[in-house]
Amino acid sequence: QLFVLHSNQPQEVPFIERPQQRETMSSVPPATPSKRGNKALRRTPVTVRSKQVQGVDLVTGKATVEYYFDPTLVISESNGSDTLKTPKKQPKNENQFFTSKHLYMPCTIIKPLDEEATKSTSRALTDPYDGPTLVKTADGALHKISTSTGLMALKSPDDYVGVDDVLHLPEISEASLLHSLKVRFKREDIYTAAGPILISVNPYKSLFRPDGESIYSEDEMLFYRTRQVNYEEKRPHLFEIADRAYSALMDSVKEGTAAGVENEDPVLLLEDHHLPGKVRNQSIIISGESGAGKTEATKIIMKFLARITRKEDRPSFVKSPDGKMIAALEDRVLSSNPLLETFGNAQTLRNDNSSRFGKFIHINFDTLQGAISGATISNYLLEKTRITTQVDGERNYHIFYQLLASGDENMIQDLGLEKGTEGFKYLGNRSGKGGVLAKDKVNFAETRLCLKSIGLGEEKQRAVFSIAAAVLHLGNIEFEEEDGSENAKVSESSIPSLQKACTLLGLDEANLSEAILMKRLIVNGKTIKKPQSIALAADKRDSLAMMTYSNLFVWLVRNVNETLRSESEGAPGTSEVNKGFIGVLDIYGFESFEVNGFEQLLINYCNEKLQRHFNRHLFEVEQELYANEGVDWSYISFNDNRPCLELIEGGGGIVGILNTLDDSWGGMGTSSEKDIKFVAQLHKQFGGSVDGKTARGHQNYVTPKFGKDNQFVIIHYAGEVKYTSDGFVEKNMDTLSNELRELGENSSLPLPRSVYTASSQSDSSRSSIRGVSVGSQFRTSLQELVADLDRTQPHYIRCIKPNLTKSPGSFVPGEILKQLRYSGMMEAIRIRREGYALREEHESFYKRFSVLLTTDDLAGDKPGIEQLVKVLSKRLHVTDADWQIGHSKIFLRHELADKLEKLAELRIRSAARTLRNFGKKLVLSRLSKFIVTWMRFRLKMKKQYRETKAASLMAAWVRQCKQRKKYMSIRAALIQLQSHKRRQIACERVRKIRDPFCDMTFKECKEKLELEKVLLEDAVKSKKFRQAAALENKVAALEKAVEAKRPLTRALVDARIAEINEKIEDAVNRKAYDECGPLQEKLEELMAKCEELPTENELRAKIAAAEEAVAAAAASKDFATAAEKQAELDSARRRFEEFVEAQVVGEGTTDNVGMMGIHSRAQLEQEIRDLSKQVEGAIAVKDFTKANSLQQSLDEKEGLRKFFPTTKEIEAQLNEAKKEQDKAISKKDFTTASKMDEKISDLEKKLEVEKEKTAEVSGDDDQEDKVSMVTLSGQEMSFESRGELEKAIKEMTSVVSKAVAAKEFRKADDTQKDVDALIKLREKLPSVFELEKQLKVMKQDMDKAIKAKKFALAEELHDDVEKLEMRLKTERALQPPPPKDLAGRDTHSVKSVPVVATVASAASVRSAATTPAKQPVLPKQPLEVSGPSSDKTVKHLRPSRPLSATEDESILSITQMLATKRGNAALLVGPTGGLAGILTDTDVTRRVVAKDIDPATTSVNEVMTPNPTCVTMGDSALDALSTMVE
Repeated sequence: QLFVLHSNQPQEVPFIERPQQRETMSSVPPATPSKRGNKALRRTPVTVRSKQVQGVDLVTGKATVEYYFDPTLVISESNGSDTLKTPKKQPKNENQFFTSKHLYMPCTIIKPLDEEATKSTSRALTDPYDGPTLVKTADGALHKISTSTGLMALKSPDDYVGVDDVLHLPEISEASLLHSLKVRFKREDIYTAAGPILISVNPYKSLFRPDGESIYSEDEMLFYRTRQVNYEEKRPHLFEIADRAYSALMDSVKEGTAAGVENEDPVLLLEDHHLPGKVRNQSIIISGESGAGKTEATKIIMKFLARITRKEDRPSFVKSPDGKMIAALEDRVLSSNPLLETFGNAQTLRNDNSSRFGKFIHINFDTLQGAISGATISNYLLEKTRITTQVDGERNYHIFYQLLASGDENMIQDLGLEKGTEGFKYLGNRSGKGGVLAKDKVNFAETRLCLKSIGLGEEKQRAVFSIAAAVLHLGNIEFEEEDGSENAKVSESSIPSLQKACTLLGLDEANLSEAILMKRLIVNGKTIKKPQSIALAADKRDSLAMMTYSNLFVWLVRNVNETLRSESEGAPGTSEVNKGFIGVLDIYGFESFEVNGFEQLLINYCNEKLQRHFNRHLFEVEQELYANEGVDWSYISFNDNRPCLELIEGGGGIVGILNTLDDSWGGMGTSSEKDIKFVAQLHKQFGGSVDGKTARGHQNYVTPKFGKDNQFVIIHYAGEVKYTSDGFVEKNMDTLSNELRELGENSSLPLPRSVYTASSQSDSSRSSIRGVSVGSQFRTSLQELVADLDRTQPHYIRCIKPNLTKSPGSFVPGEILKQLRYSGMMEAIRIRREGYALREEHESFYKRFSVLLTTDDLAGDKPGIEQLVKVLSKRLHVTDADWQIGHSKIFLRHELADKLEKLAELRIRSAARTLRNFGKKLVLSRLSKFIVTWMRFRLKMKKQYRETKAASLMAAWVRQCKQRKKYMSIRAALIQLQSHKRRQIACERVRKIRDPFCDMTFKECKEKLELEKVLLEDAVKSKKFRQAAALENKVAALEKAVEAKRPLTRALVDARIAEINEKIEDAVNRKAYDECGPLQEKLEELMAKCEELPTENELRAKIAAAEEAVAAAAASKDFATAAEKQAELDSARRRFEEFVEAQVVGEGTTDNVGMMGIHSRAQLEQEIRDLSKQVEGAIAVKDFTKANSLQQSLDEKEGLRKFFPTTKEIEAQLNEAKKEQDKAISKKDFTTASKMDEKISDLEKKLEVEKEKTAEVSGDDDQEDKVSMVTLSGQEMSFESRGELEKAIKEMTSVVSKAVAAKEFRKADDTQKDVDALIKLREKLPSVFELEKQLKVMKQDMDKAIKAKKFALAEELHDDVEKLEMRLKTERALQPPPPKDLAGRDTHSVKSVPVVATVASAASVRSAATTPAKQPVLPKQPLEVSGPSSDKTVKHLRPSRPLSATEDESILSITQMLATKRGNAALLVGPTGGLAGILTDTDVTRRVVAKDIDPATTSVNEVMTPNPTCVTMGDSALDALSTMVE
């Protein structure tokens, strides 16, 4: 259909918005590139020119009008076929009205059913007719209605497409509202605004934008948060409500915020006037029936608030005060919601995720930073009965099914959940509908993630799951009667379930059985246990299960609140003034089932309370504010539910149902009898006739005709609900036995114990006589909740359930209309439409809109708010109905406020345009002058530029020529230098080709020659003649090079001079005078070189003369001359050294020149040993590159062994040569004997040299074994053995004692430092004991080498053993003799030792308990060890015979020995047999026990008193005692 405007003017087709034409405005801030496109569709406003909108039939071309169909006008079929007569007015059938699928569906009039009306030509057939009429609804169905004049016509295009805000409908009625919601629902616009109230219709499916993204995506969040986007471009959405609340909270602390806030809460205006800079807390109240989408709306709002306040640089996980890693605060706030849903939500017939508890979430904000600073969750009335029983088609709480679907076989086995839902009574023993679902496994993973985010680790998570599983096992405990009695006992088949529940809860099996099966009574101070029947035992079992689960839920809420507590608490700079919160209320919806119990009463009572809050804020206080301000206003009636609240909670002279329920607990009788008594009391107080119109009956209470004993009816704002009182009294008082509570609080497991303790903390008001009244507690909680809401700016979200079958896309008009009616939406829309949406202070309003007044208007008698209103009313042609002036505020309708805003904006724009024109004219004038000046300057600069450019070109050309000339000259010079360098390189190559040894010195050539000769001999012996020939040529070339490079010496020059003189004499004798000339020139050259090469005597004479000159100058203090002579002396000495070196090099002997710097076998072996150590060191540090290089050098050195025989090999060669010489002499072969004699002489010299080199190397080794130090006095001390070192220590210690005795403390301190330095040298010189160990190990290595036939290694080890034995012999000789009492005895089994004065030495470094004093405590007079004194000796003191042991034993063994033999001291013997220290029982107490040292692993030498002072049995007792005292 195509809609047009019906008017006398030309018809124009208005814009009709299609579902696919939704705005796609960018949802990101302007700085971010747009993801939704820049071309956003805008809705063109429609101008309504006629009261009715007509459609054009495309077939007939006739105009038609559509109406809203009213099913109550349908003519019943019982009227027969006589439809031409007007039937009597039928009573309105409510059931027919709400169940009709055509309720308020658009329809068209086909024709009247009256024949006379059909024949009439004065009116059209499609006009309304007061009589039977045939109509056709939009789905094509035909209906006969009694009259068509009662139909309401569609009057605007907005009626067809729906509007974002129903306040903008041209005419608001139930039909237009319902139809607008329907058309928007069909195109998936589920959110519709009704002023400040958001109507949300549950679609039962996921919704997406045209670009494929969800309507709750992050882009959508940022789009609604972006303030640069016009308000008109934002469609109604949950994000809009959340952003409005957040913006109101943040803007409330800003003093510059505009005072005229639209839709400001009248309660805050009337009772708590907002001051600038004061935080105005916000609340978002989400209401609706069960299944309307309240829980999902809560999660979406929390996600929005967390996203817009999250900082990008904030880490995902942070460390809590107790050191645990928890999620960031925003993530914790979001995780709390699905976590509580897992434990507090269940699947019902109306809702797959129904909240079985209520919660009010305080999300705290820091208004300075705009970020979330914490959160608090308050929970209300968890439905406990669902834990034990559920109706068909419903499920228990989600956590039970998630555990069964977790997929963790180990956990399922540990918790005993292998049977599944079929194996547990509390899960209905069913696996079909109501069993485990596919999504439970995914939801369980989310639950574990939420638990982790609030700081619960794997261990605590497993404990939480164990408690939940224990509840299921409690439900499987069955009872049976004992033999011969009605007393209950646990059946045999239920014992495993009982045991498993006790294991998971940490309870004792016997105690739990007794608590369930027995009732404890206290009579006259005595405890009596009474057996329970099967029914009572089952009740106590169910009560324990419900208490356990509800306590677990309370514990979880508390734990969540602890993790969500404000991070700014106690932080510097934070103030309560800057803190605010947004409260999100998600509470159970109105419920009405076939059987309604105590929980439904409290749930519906809560909804009545919230509806009362809604009425008060939108109706009562709004109209009260108008009255207080003196505004002319006609009162709007609404459905007031105050009487129903008074009926439930009491008030207004009424006791109330909850109070009556509390009073029904007293008295005798069973629980069912008390329930019947309670209902009877209600009938007596509030009951009347069925219609509730008797004088003494309450208007909201109805006594049912049937089931009066246990049923009663309450007329709620949402309809009548019949309640069945079974279990009311018992549930209200929470009569759980104290045994079960105490049993849980004494659990052996920590987490179950804290869970059970949580209930006792929350039940602090519990009476010992009777239980806590659940109803009174719930009433108090609701009153506190409403009080909190009254102190906030509320934002309402009304969730609507479109159908009862949870079907996506199904829109049942009757069901929705019911919810709209009882929620008071029509009255709220009317008061918002007819009321004044904007209220503003007089001063603020005048300041904002006084710009609309002219100068003449301001010149009136009374310039002020009244003058402003008068002028603007006349100018805008508005009446007092559009705005009114109150006592302190001015009240405006929404349309007029928009007009004023636009006029003020236009006035400001006009003023800005005037200023802009003036400024533009002024700028143009100045700009013209500037342009003329600039053009003149430009022409001048252009001319100057051309001149400068020409000059620059000429200068550049000149510079180019100069630079080119310079470059060519440099290039020619470089070419010449390159040619010279190439010539030099070529000459060097030719020289090396001609003389390969040109770069080698004489010494290098000499060494190379010797090496090549050795290689030549080796090649000849090996019969490698080709190699020998090549080596022979190389040796010949080397010999020539050696002769050519031999340095000139004075002897060599003198020899050549003598040779030339002989040649000259020979030439003269031969009269070959032509040869004399060249020889004479050579002779002169050599004579000149003689002067350059002085003799040794000449050089020594020069040195002596220079020394005398220096001494003479120094004696005469002529220091300048002395410096000059000293320089001459240094020069003479250098010249003498060069001479000596030249003499050595020029001798030409091979004895002083080694191979590769090696001159003997001993030197070679020493270098091999050094290289071996270096290789091992490189391998130890994993420096394999260095190890490889060193190994190559080592291989080369080892290859030279065949060229350097050992002394034994030389001796063998010498003996062999002597034998051959004797053989030659015996054979009279004197030629051979002569050669052998020369060989023997050479071998003897070589042997002598080798022995000298071996002795030198051995001397160096011996020198390495020595240690030395320099004392503070400058004396150098060296030691070859440990005995010498100990002797020196003893001597210097005696010096210290004498210095102390003589009070020469400085000397004693210096000497003590030397003693300490000597003691440190002990580590470098092994003791006799250590040498014995080394000798033993070395002999074992030698035996192993002999067994392995490694005789070369065995020979070397044998030499080392001999050296070590000699050293050990020397070391033993230097050891002091043992004490007299120890002579001839085994030092390791000493029976008696001399008396010891345990004076600690300051040099001790092993005892941790020795007093760190610089001065040692010694006797004043040194003790004489040998001669006894005239006084009593030590022997007269009868000293006890101490025990002895070695110093390397453990403290434990020593103390055990002392305890066994009842000794009080032990003497400790060192490895050398001497006294090393003493250990007394006092030492054990102070040094071992006091310092908590482990005696089993600590050696006694670490705590003993080392080097104690000794006295003999013959010494003076007085001296010994004084020594001990000192």
